[in-house]
Amino acid sequence: MQTLLEGIVLKETLYSETSKVLQILTKEHGLISVIAKGALNPKSNLRMLTIPFLYGEFDISYKENKLSPLKSGKVIKLYGLNKHDLKLYAYLSYISEITYSVLKENNDREIFDIYKSGLDKMEEGLNYDVIKNIILFKYLNYLGISPNLEVCSKCNQNTDFVAIDGKRGGFICSSCYHNERKVPSNFYKIVKRFIDVDINEIKDIKLSSEDSLIIDEFLNEYYETFSAVYLNSTKFLSMFK
Repeated sequence: MQTLLEGIVLKETLYSETSKVLQILTKEHGLISVIAKGALNPKSNLRMLTIPFLYGEFDISYKENKLSPLKSGKVIKLYGLNKHDLKLYAYLSYISEITYSVLKENNDREIFDIYKSGLDKMEEGLNYDVIKNIILFKYLNYLGISPNLEVCSKCNQNTDFVAIDGKRGGFICSSCYHNERKVPSNFYKIVKRFIDVDINEIKDIKLSSEDSLIIDEFLNEYYETFSAVYLNSTKFLSMFK
């Protein structure tokens, strides 16, 4: 069935001497696998459509849960077009890789909007780390491992939070505290804002470097402890911290 789909190229893989297989996150069907035959030929009309982070319209012979041939398409936008901005490229690579990992667990169509909104805000120049971490918090829900941040992660009762621990899975109260990473008194509100915010509505970001670092460390520990997600792009991203 010939279908016109809106989507973003998450990943490309060489299929033969002349072709590529693309993993495209579409608005209509979530993640799909597409074969672009002859795309490696310099004269191919498909060549431009196979670039990672490309947002476009793809004319596909759609086959559900199978490899769908790409016939033609139109470029709407290419994220990370400035290849000299290696920092942006590193963040786009990281977000794209984790999005692909999440989609393998849960091919929910809502993920398209979260991913695209994040790319848009990074392109606008908003704080890359903050946008990345907002996305990571939102993805926990689709992985089925959302933390319980309403009570202490040790005693499951108190709410006078003084610290946070990714390996324990949340906040630590004053009664249970023992050398965990201490947080400021308003940190609960900061984290809740990360979880609840609509990325499209973000106009400006005001967050101290210390608070950003705490969130970064918490999420890294939390994903490492509670998820099966492993990312090759983490080392590349760490070069820009």
